[in-house]
Amino acid sequence: MNGIHTTPVKVGSDSCSTYFKWFREEVFAAIPADAKCILSVGCAAGVTEAELVRRGVKVVGIEINPHAAKLARDHGIIVLEGDASRIDVNVVYAPYDCIIYADILEHLPDPLAVLKRHMKSLKPGGIVYVCVPNFRHYSVFWKLFVQGNIHYINDGILDRTHLRITTRKMVLEWFQQSGLELIRYKYLIWGRRNRLISQCLFGLAKEFIANQVELIARKSLDCSNN
Repeated sequence: MNGIHTTPVKVGSDSCSTYFKWFREEVFAAIPADAKCILSVGCAAGVTEAELVRRGVKVVGIEINPHAAKLARDHGIIVLEGDASRIDVNVVYAPYDCIIYADILEHLPDPLAVLKRHMKSLKPGGIVYVCVPNFRHYSVFWKLFVQGNIHYINDGILDRTHLRITTRKMVLEWFQQSGLELIRYKYLIWGRRNRLISQCLFGLAKEFIANQVELIARKSLDCSNN
């Protein structure tokens, strides 16, 4: 789980020694101040969500990793352990004020189906936060069209666990088909050098420099399609 506004917190143990989680300032900032009940899909160890719990918010998390799920429970999060594609999110609370998908949709075999199902558990006017890798990044173009080969790694855009390609336009299409209205989006650029390059180009190339895309949407008040 990566981002440009993060504070690393190591929460691993011998059973999951490489399992690092981050406090995601950008996620925390996107949560409506009046939200009382939140669903975090792929909550991991719940470092960010723990701050919401301390704020008095009821947080339900979905997490497939048993060790991370235990750590999230220790933070006061109600964890539904298992595959986000199959879990019934209504067994604890519904409807939710906000649903978080921070670096999780790209790991699902059918992100659109999950979004459509979860939107039935989001109140009209509720907020959705999504953060996904930007596969329009220049490094992907370089590897595909210049080198002609892709080598998957353990993290980043070409994380070997990614099942789906994601771009801003793809997520916008998922939003439209799920009854969600875009509020805003932002390209997240890692590294001071890349941010400086983007600034020098007056932001014109940020879509190809950004490592991630952050999108915030609202569920339509007209729920007839859900």
